[in-house]
Amino acid sequence: MLQNVRETPLAASLKEKVTRKVPKHLEGLQVYLSRDQWVKNHHWSPELEWMTFQEDSAEYHLAPIEVQRWVFGSVDQNSLLSEISNQQPLTPPEQTTSEPEPKSEPSVPNQTAQSDSNNPTKQQKPESWSFNAFQVYFFDHKNHSSKRSENHGLDKFEALQELSTWDNLAGWNAAILWATLSPATAIEALPTLEKVALDLPLRPQNNTKNNSGKSEQPTVSEAMQHAALNAISLVLSQADAIPLETRNRLTQRLQRPDLSLELRSELYLALARFTHPAGIPSLEQSLEISEQNATAPKSLRRAAMQACILHGFWFHSEQKLAAHPDETRSFNPDEWPANIMQVRWDSDANMRWNFGYWAALIRHPDAETILTSQLRDADLVVQTKAIEHLGMMGSETALQILKEYAQSPAENIRVAAVKGLSSWGPMHLIPLKDDTSSAVRLEVATGLGKTPTAESALHLRSLINDRSSQVQHTVIQAISDWPDDLAVPLLLDGIQEGVYKTRRQSIIQLVDRTGLGGSISIEAPQKERVAAVNALVQSGQLTGSFWGQLMQQGLKTGQEINQGRAAEIQSYFQNLINQQQESTEYQQAYQELANINPAEVKVLEKLIRETSIEIPGEIYTDLMVNLAPEYAALNQLTSPHITDRREAAQQLFVSSQNISLNPVVVARLRKLMSHEQDRLVWRIVMSAVEKDNYDEAAQLALLAINHNWPDIRILGCEYFGSHGLPQYANWLLPLLDDKNHTVQLAAIRAIGKCHNPIAISGIQKPGESQNPSPSLRSLLTHSNRRVRFETVVALSRLGDFAGMQELLRISNDTQVAMKNEAVQEMGNSGQTRFVEPLIQMAWTERNNSTLKEILNSLDKLVPDSEQPADLNPQQDRSDQAKIWMNWWQTQHSGQGSRLFTGR
Repeated sequence: MLQNVRETPLAASLKEKVTRKVPKHLEGLQVYLSRDQWVKNHHWSPELEWMTFQEDSAEYHLAPIEVQRWVFGSVDQNSLLSEISNQQPLTPPEQTTSEPEPKSEPSVPNQTAQSDSNNPTKQQKPESWSFNAFQVYFFDHKNHSSKRSENHGLDKFEALQELSTWDNLAGWNAAILWATLSPATAIEALPTLEKVALDLPLRPQNNTKNNSGKSEQPTVSEAMQHAALNAISLVLSQADAIPLETRNRLTQRLQRPDLSLELRSELYLALARFTHPAGIPSLEQSLEISEQNATAPKSLRRAAMQACILHGFWFHSEQKLAAHPDETRSFNPDEWPANIMQVRWDSDANMRWNFGYWAALIRHPDAETILTSQLRDADLVVQTKAIEHLGMMGSETALQILKEYAQSPAENIRVAAVKGLSSWGPMHLIPLKDDTSSAVRLEVATGLGKTPTAESALHLRSLINDRSSQVQHTVIQAISDWPDDLAVPLLLDGIQEGVYKTRRQSIIQLVDRTGLGGSISIEAPQKERVAAVNALVQSGQLTGSFWGQLMQQGLKTGQEINQGRAAEIQSYFQNLINQQQESTEYQQAYQELANINPAEVKVLEKLIRETSIEIPGEIYTDLMVNLAPEYAALNQLTSPHITDRREAAQQLFVSSQNISLNPVVVARLRKLMSHEQDRLVWRIVMSAVEKDNYDEAAQLALLAINHNWPDIRILGCEYFGSHGLPQYANWLLPLLDDKNHTVQLAAIRAIGKCHNPIAISGIQKPGESQNPSPSLRSLLTHSNRRVRFETVVALSRLGDFAGMQELLRISNDTQVAMKNEAVQEMGNSGQTRFVEPLIQMAWTERNNSTLKEILNSLDKLVPDSEQPADLNPQQDRSDQAKIWMNWWQTQHSGQGSRLFTGR
């Protein structure tokens, strides 16, 4: 165990020596570390770092280099550092006062060169070190679970500790690496780290030479200084007691006004691992949103927000709380910057989504409200991140939202939803493993890999022979940490059915785990690979309870289709659509497809959906009608009898209540409904697809809004309004001029929910200046009062200033009913611009029903965490109005006044 690595008692004895000789096995490492080559790892994240350091300390564990914030050498493992070979002959490392430079003996590197002068290979060996060699030196990836790997790592790590006692560039780098790779054991390196981070002067940026040879005053690069700060932070975060002097030196350094942005950012992150963000000097000022040009630079603001997230992982994550059940889970505002809630309204999208991440991570009381509001953010990245972070909430509401977004037609939205759903376990990912998008299937594989269970294994197997090689690769990666009895059956499947790279990965991992399977050729035909795997299974060398369950009973159920069978069905389908009905190929294909099982019907449906040519009608009416009840119902919809068509529509509705109708069914349904005139059939059909947000359902709704019956056009408007995608607004705009006022009103309401500002002024086409296109603004002067009111409401939802001003005017109407409705819509609009006028109205309002609506709207517009602390719904409404007014005056006079002046 790294925590028990013995100290290397060299320092005292070495001081008595005139020189220090680098052991032969350290010569390459010593030369490699005698340079200043620290670089920032831009793939670093607080979550990855936290998860890495939470590994079981009872196991041999070094933090992998790729998860570190600062890396020595290059994060590009394909780039070799060849500068050494281009330099002058190696000069001795700097000697300290405790290590006087000998006059009679040559330096260490020269000794090595002289002793090996007759062996050119040995003489040049230290110069061949690269980032790859450096990783292999500490990480024996091929034997990560073996005892040999443990001994390998401990021996090498002792050598690194020994090298860290040198007071020169190689020794300083060794100390930083020691603290970075195993901070729990590196408390002894703290003085060296403080020297590099806080005492040594920085090298001028135009001086790129390394600290080799003699120098009166050694210098270090800014990157090396930051790497040392990062190392100090990691050591202190793992220490039983934090040295007060070290903490004070870090905080005092932050109080200096002359710090660079990069150094101040690094200090924020360093202190956040063991200090509350509220106690980090100047961090709160960095988050401040100022009306003037005094706002901190974007990079510093992002670093401050990231420091809050990093602190959240180290002190508030679910794993941390589970390990310390005695610690409180309540939110303590004194722990965080006083102005952190302002970040919710930051103009920088990166800050906004990181704020939502922070709120979800620390279980802020309003986290769910914050993330839900971010789903409507103007920035698409903020929206997708909010969907992903809802997965951290664990609430039923969040689960339902994620399920809805998992059905979105947008691929990136579905990917984010899958990431969120992975927190709930395999049962919510399994329905998505057959998604048409490989990116979604890849995330499903990643999510299933987080839960090493028999259920996850059963469904991961169907992804091993996925048509996307990246998905296959992800499956093998996802099970790399699984127990052998769960992973080995999947690896054998990868050898049999995967593409070349998948087969190669599977064999490598199988050999690493069991020492078996190395003789299987990944280039052999599938038949030979299957025979080799069967022989390995029958040899009895692979043991495990789950292995027996999977291989003896069969991992695949009778409903799963392999690639060979899918290709066979595809061949029959091609014959069906390309051959004449009288041909032998057509008849044979028809007979084969007429006998496929329900799982194979899904394959056939997928082929139909992906085919660009027109599908012959007889495939639906003759073939598919006998394969699934939905197609029988579609066939019944062609009946001339209204009763039959209504029964068919009802059958489709019943089927849709268990699982969404297949898009192929809905596409066929749209074609049949183009001739349907019965309103009840239309109503039932639209009810069957009302929850489905894929393109075929939208096309059916588009057909509905262009129907000649007004009430059917209304059904289409209601569908578009319920899903509210921006692209639907373009389809709804023509209905703003509909002669039927009920349709017109339905279209206005739906457009207001589509969040597309193009509807405000409409789409002006070239050459149509005489006939302005339909728009919401053109309806503000409509003769129908109801149309005008709904238009104002829709404009307010879209953030139009004129619309909001008009809604404010209507809220002063003399008719109580109209006034109350305007106040209700102000609350439903989500526009915080209405907060101030609503409070002013509450202050003077004497009508009890209107005052009730005002208070309800304020409750909707102001997040719970920002509402008056002394507000109580049980109080008299007039008292609540006074509390709101006092709260507003306090907010208006302070820094928070800007929060409620508009979105």
